[in-house]
Amino acid sequence: MEQVFLTDEEYKQISSLQENQNTLLGSLGQVEYQLQFLTNQKSEVLSQLKELEGKNEEIGKELQEKYGNGTINMETKEFIKTE
Repeated sequence: MEQVFLTDEEYKQISSLQENQNTLLGSLGQVEYQLQFLTNQKSEVLSQLKELEGKNEEIGKELQEKYGNGTINMETKEFIKTE
């Protein structure tokens, strides 16, 4: 069987494509890592928000028991009772 060799230009083209593919695969790995990090960060923030909502609800119930139904003016700290 006769040996056949690529031309320098053909070899450069294939070599360049392989290098680009390796670079893109490396970039994809970095993106996947960042996505995982951001997903974990999102879960943590959502957990903290849920905890905060629970505290807000708890304080709301305490104020309702103390003052009745109403709203609070956060600028003046005034409790405005609803009828």
